[in-house]
Amino acid sequence: MQFSLPKSWRTSLARAGVVLGAFGAMAMPVFAEDATTLAEQAKQRLNGEVVAAPAPASPIYQVSAMQEVAPPTPGIFVDPGYVEAAPAEPWTLQGSMGSGLADKGIVFGGWADIGYSSNPDLSFTSPAEDDNVNLSQLYMFVKKEADGSKGVDWGFRFDALYGTDGDDAQAFGNPGGRWDNSASFDHGIYEWAMPQAYGEVAVGDVSVKLGHFYTIVGYEVVTSPDNFFYSRQITFWNSEPFTHTGALATWKPSDKLTVWGGWTAGWDTGFDQFGSGSNFLGGFSYAATDKLTFTYTTALGDFGRRGDGAINSFILSYMLTDKLQYVGQYDVLGTNNDVDFQTDGTARDSSGLINYLFYTINDQWKTGARWEWYKPDGVSYYEMTYGVNYKPSDIFVIRPEIRYQWAPGISYEETIFGVDAIFKF
Repeated sequence: MQFSLPKSWRTSLARAGVVLGAFGAMAMPVFAEDATTLAEQAKQRLNGEVVAAPAPASPIYQVSAMQEVAPPTPGIFVDPGYVEAAPAEPWTLQGSMGSGLADKGIVFGGWADIGYSSNPDLSFTSPAEDDNVNLSQLYMFVKKEADGSKGVDWGFRFDALYGTDGDDAQAFGNPGGRWDNSASFDHGIYEWAMPQAYGEVAVGDVSVKLGHFYTIVGYEVVTSPDNFFYSRQITFWNSEPFTHTGALATWKPSDKLTVWGGWTAGWDTGFDQFGSGSNFLGGFSYAATDKLTFTYTTALGDFGRRGDGAINSFILSYMLTDKLQYVGQYDVLGTNNDVDFQTDGTARDSSGLINYLFYTINDQWKTGARWEWYKPDGVSYYEMTYGVNYKPSDIFVIRPEIRYQWAPGISYEETIFGVDAIFKF
């Protein structure tokens, strides 16, 4: 009876033979050199000569003791004389501008965020945007930080955004046609926005922004890389401001305490005012320990398009362990706006309770969960989101998630799969 190995086995054994042959060819000069040295030392001992202790055997990646080179990547055979070159630095917008501006503290940067959401989510993904791979954000900024430790210093920032998130960052609290709240900025589901354009002056531990800037209210934000999840809270999108125009002072009397206070021309305005929009914006953040931080922010007065009222936001962040973090947020909004969320899509009054858990596995992997209860104008909505962040490098992250949301009072439920990738430059 004749026995024959399967073809796939014969191919694998042949490849292994080639690899072993290559290994032997590389190792032979080293082994030969070591064998010659041992023979010479034995002959010297027979003649009564004093022989020094033998040198350690040359590593397999050395041609001889006189020629040492960096070891190859484990599991890969390379030329013994090969020295790996340093990896090239990734391209950045800052690097393309040269070192002159960087020396003056002027920083350029940005990112591209491409994502997919299977269904609308009552937040940033609208019915016109779901079930498509979209450019959520092509974002660029230029800034100079105002450093009050130098005495009197100045700074500025200007941001530009293009993508399906553009309409969420526009000054939609403006009268029509003002700043970026204009049809000329819209191109189908893609829009342009200029969410920040301000100057800043700092003296000691106090700084003041003057112009158009993002809100300090709430936990989640417009800018994609600054959130764990691709999707946003229902509370954030429906009951918090995104941007303001006005003046905002920041005081940092210590490493533990930051205090904000200022005036803005209502909610979501860009160098303009809807009606007589005028409100206070302020709050504080206090790091009680290296694990526990509490933040309170508020806006109260005339919000412009959203009517008169007040919003209060409370955020508690606590590191349960070195790897496990809890964040809790509670928002309360009350206005005199004559609208109803179920019929108009805008909340008059609302409460929102959001809880997060984040677990850092290692430098590349992090998991997270978000549980939300949002009650606008008497109807409760619930949302649960579970996701992972995979960050193979400092400039790239992938964020898959699964989200389930429902409202028992109106027989609504939705399961949503989402994923995006962010590349920073």
